[in-house]
Amino acid sequence: MDEIATAPDGSDGKVAKRNPAWTREETILLFDLYLSAPRAEKSHPEVVALSSILRAAGRRDGRATLPNFRNPSGIAMRLRNFGKHDPQAPVGQDVGLRPGGAIDAQIWREFGADLAALDVEVWRIRRSISQEQWTIRDRSSRGPAPSFGQRVSTTEDGRTGVYLLLLDGPLELLAPGHRTFGGWAVIKFGRTGNLDRRMSELSCGLPPSAAIRFYPLGIRMFGSGVDAHEFERHMLDMCDRFGWSLGGEFAYAPLAEARHALTGDYRGPFRRKAAGGAPE
Repeated sequence: MDEIATAPDGSDGKVAKRNPAWTREETILLFDLYLSAPRAEKSHPEVVALSSILRAAGRRDGRATLPNFRNPSGIAMRLRNFGKHDPQAPVGQDVGLRPGGAIDAQIWREFGADLAALDVEVWRIRRSISQEQWTIRDRSSRGPAPSFGQRVSTTEDGRTGVYLLLLDGPLELLAPGHRTFGGWAVIKFGRTGNLDRRMSELSCGLPPSAAIRFYPLGIRMFGSGVDAHEFERHMLDMCDRFGWSLGGEFAYAPLAEARHALTGDYRGPFRRKAAGGAPE
């Protein structure tokens, strides 16, 4: 959607500005989401997480010049564009944002029947983003100087999310002694009111040159911290019950099932379907 902004010279003249076209890498991540949640709304955990990722990348590249750049509402609408190319989509599902038809069709032709190739690209893009978005490079940290004296703080309850992060790195380092299974990964659950801030905090605990990265897969929002705590406990109990837990907030688990558990749709083993085809 276009947004009106003041002219660059500061005059009263108005210029119409629109968000930049979707890149190939952005569209691949969107297509990966479409295959698992084609009707996801703006509050869907993975829509919110994808928005955070793309907005962070946009800020780095100087492309996020408008407040609505890759926001959850836009992503939910854009997701529906793939329905135009999906022979199994219900009638009316392709009511989305009109721009992007050419690149959507290209990604559909390239990966619609080749989920293995899609997975390779998704992992490559995730790594490239997570290596650059929430880390400070080329210099040592500059923390604040110590301060002393009485401190008073008040903690208020409010909207809190339960997040699902992928911990990307060599399995032999992250979970020694565990066998490698296709579609499984080391994950982390946790709570936060601000996903970007939490990603920065976690990334500060890793050297920028490390081969280990956090990547957000989803965040499910709740009206209070109490509700979020109960749901986080439910997710961690699930990991214990299925033997996935690595201790603490970490688990080695099948990604598809963990992602569906976060959205509240978990009903047993999940098998992603290829576009217009049978389960993978």
